[in-house]
Amino acid sequence: MNQLDEVVKFALYQCRARNNPITETLASYVAQTILNKRTNKFYLEEKLNESELNELKNETLNKLSNQNAPDLKTIQLQIQYDSAYVEMELQRQEKIKKQSNETGKYIDDVVTLEIKNAKDFEGLTTLYTKMFHYLIYKNKELIEDPINFDAQAQFNMDKEVGAALESVIPRAALGPFVSLNPSEKVTQLVELANLVIGIRLFNKKIGKGGVSLSSLEDLTKYNARELAEQIKQIALETIEQCEIYTTFFINQDKFQMNNDDIDKYKDELAFLRQYLSYILSLQEDIEQSESMIEQNRIRFIKEMEDLKKLLEHKSSAPKEQVYPKFALLAQSHIGLFEDKQISIERVELFHLLVDLRKMMKLSMPLAIQKQCKQMESTQPDNLSLINYQPESGVQRLLPQNTPDFMQTQLDYFGFCIWSVVKKNGLLIPGKPSLGVFRYRDKNCVFSNEIAINEFLSEPQKYLTGVIDICRQKPHLIRLFRVEENFKNLNLKLTFESGSLLSNKLMVDKDVQTPVHFIEKNLDPNYCWNEWELRRKAIQMANIRKRQTKASQTILSNFKVDSEAQVYEMKDQSTSTGQNKGLNPLRPRNYIVGLRDKTYNQQ
Repeated sequence: MNQLDEVVKFALYQCRARNNPITETLASYVAQTILNKRTNKFYLEEKLNESELNELKNETLNKLSNQNAPDLKTIQLQIQYDSAYVEMELQRQEKIKKQSNETGKYIDDVVTLEIKNAKDFEGLTTLYTKMFHYLIYKNKELIEDPINFDAQAQFNMDKEVGAALESVIPRAALGPFVSLNPSEKVTQLVELANLVIGIRLFNKKIGKGGVSLSSLEDLTKYNARELAEQIKQIALETIEQCEIYTTFFINQDKFQMNNDDIDKYKDELAFLRQYLSYILSLQEDIEQSESMIEQNRIRFIKEMEDLKKLLEHKSSAPKEQVYPKFALLAQSHIGLFEDKQISIERVELFHLLVDLRKMMKLSMPLAIQKQCKQMESTQPDNLSLINYQPESGVQRLLPQNTPDFMQTQLDYFGFCIWSVVKKNGLLIPGKPSLGVFRYRDKNCVFSNEIAINEFLSEPQKYLTGVIDICRQKPHLIRLFRVEENFKNLNLKLTFESGSLLSNKLMVDKDVQTPVHFIEKNLDPNYCWNEWELRRKAIQMANIRKRQTKASQTILSNFKVDSEAQVYEMKDQSTSTGQNKGLNPLRPRNYIVGLRDKTYNQQ
């Protein structure tokens, strides 16, 4: 168990014992962001000893016990909203992935089917059946309420899809489809699905079918579409509250407040700024969704009216005219269906934000708020007071010298880092009208000319100062989006799992299983020979009798008399040649009767 897990488990147990249950994510974030005042770093950025670990446990528990603290409320807001957003995105991606895999299986069944020839009746029948199943699945994806989709509705949809398929590609006309290559078959199947859905939508409009398909009114008129006005109203109210707090800090000298109240107001302003950022982000998503819904609605109505004109008094029409209309009609319907699902998710996020906002109670008295409303919250700009020198290493971006000035991405969420550093985490919005100052790839804006001049004199001081303030006030880390400056901690993974939302890497791997495993419990020095064991025993006994028992010396080494057997050298001689002669046959003549004279007489 590492030190972070130990602190988190301690905090969870103690908070539960005090009837104050918390989430593991919150405990982990708070434990990682407790500042060690001796080192001016987070405790867990370094290895801790036992005493420091106990200090961290107590500090973590004390901070988690103060549930009404504005800074802890801000951290809870960040964790709960980001976690809910990531969870919804993961569910939506998982649903899309599942539908894509199922669609791919149906398409593979059609594409990989081998047909002998265009006259293969059984093969064509099987192909036609597989195409029908593919179209049924694509139509089921558009069912808004699958629970109430009964057997009768299934029968009617099967009948209607079969008729639409027969009208587009009759069974007898599958020959050209069989001759296509796989990529062309996939394209034809996608177009076929859009055509069938478009035909069913037209049938629903004229009252002759379209079972399980949502009407245009159902896809464009629902409670979630009223969310835009509610968010707009809440955004305006939150902006007004932020301006009240900002005005209070600009005119802080006119109010007699102690430092504790001022610090508390700063943390409350940070909560409001974080809450406002989420509201504005949600509002932007909803506005984009509303724009897409309106475009698809207009296109749907247009294509439906065109089809009515083409098919109103005719039993048939040229496919070159109606097929594109059916396809566009289906695409518009699918777009409206997907936008509705996303809008419903945004409603859940909105209600979560509202509930979290109700849990946060602002402590600024109403009398002070009324006074702040009557005061000036801004001061006139005077560009002539800015002492900018190009040699300072800071680049100044102005609307006159920057083409895409309004699209410039601001760091630190557009807050004046001079106010953050000089006034201990005070969040005052910067003024882009004074210019955007770029230093080391950081685009910074400031609230007044004094802040700009001091930044230009020591830019690195303020960039480092922001990180130091984030260590003291960790709820600003997420707001400023500076998680990368704390690489030793897993702060970013606490909020969102980037690896989960990104595409998964696919790697081809294989495993070769050995025939005979080598067990790890085998002793390589094991000896089974009895005589070898006896020899080692005698050797050990002799060693123990030596005078030097602790260590062996040259004289106490166990020596063995060994002899080397030398073989005699072989005779090395050469085999010389020998003189030899031939023994040929020698013919001989004999004269008979020279010695025995009686031989002839006989």
